[in-house]
Amino acid sequence: MPGPNPITDQQKRHFLNLYHLALTDMGVDVKELELLYRIGVEKGLAPEEIDRVIVRPDEVGVHVPESVSDKVEYLYDLVRMAWADGRITKEEENLLTQFCIRFGFLEENIPGVIRFFAEQCGQGVSPADVKQIVEHNS
Repeated sequence: MPGPNPITDQQKRHFLNLYHLALTDMGVDVKELELLYRIGVEKGLAPEEIDRVIVRPDEVGVHVPESVSDKVEYLYDLVRMAWADGRITKEEENLLTQFCIRFGFLEENIPGVIRFFAEQCGQGVSPADVKQIVEHNS
């Protein structure tokens, strides 16, 4: 069985964004931290790699996903992180909105995108299934 994959600069930035989102409600909930590491495992990363990103955020550059598929995947991960405690606070929603803007979503679509992803999180829909739904409806 192959070991974990080395973490890319793109993944480092993504995990730092996820951690930033977890901090928006003035602390990291245990469920949020567990989800952060679970997302890492889903992507084939070692927990030590995620630890390094969190401990050394100054070593991480800025990254905005280019493909629609990557944008959907990253945004869904962010919404999953916000939803980890079963709700999305106003602060988390504001930060999600900023990510949507940065990812190039049209501002008039952003509330619906966030709401759709939150509903999918609430139903436990997998990231792969959400990507498939979005690709099918694009």
